[in-house]
Amino acid sequence: MSFTCGCNSSEQPREPKFKKSKYFEDIAASFAINTKYQTLYAHYSWLVEARRDIPKTAVIEAELHNPADFSKPLKVSAIELQAQDGESPWGNRRFYVLSPRLETLTCGLHPVKLTIYKDEAKTSVLGTHENAILSRINTQYCPKDEFMDKMKEAAKTADWKSSRSEGSSVKDVTG
Repeated sequence: MSFTCGCNSSEQPREPKFKKSKYFEDIAASFAINTKYQTLYAHYSWLVEARRDIPKTAVIEAELHNPADFSKPLKVSAIELQAQDGESPWGNRRFYVLSPRLETLTCGLHPVKLTIYKDEAKTSVLGTHENAILSRINTQYCPKDEFMDKMKEAAKTADWKSSRSEGSSVKDVTG
């Protein structure tokens, strides 16, 4: 499902590819758009899977492009996903990054970076992982009604067939 809202038609960056680094592999990355209010707002949403052992004492911090002030990147801790019963459904540890609410989101690529520190002192870096997340929404020029209309139209033409990939089990409920 792909559409733009509030973007200049000449702004057509390519969708970034998921990457692998020494420590991580991208699993999912997007902007979550909240339509609760008339003015749209967003959150970064980024899921990675560990490719090797990461010490339990390590601190994983994300640095996210700040669309409201390019000189002040957002810094948030990555959260390790855990099953409620303590048993991981995945072969490797997974970490999730969710940004604070973004009042402003512009169209284009927004750089993201994970840094793995040895411990809470953050004096020793074990590694980094970088990518970008594409936004096709400009919250300043995309009114909620237009966004909702475009979402509905895109959903009509989306291919909702069953898909299976490692670690997922999406079922076709159309019967």
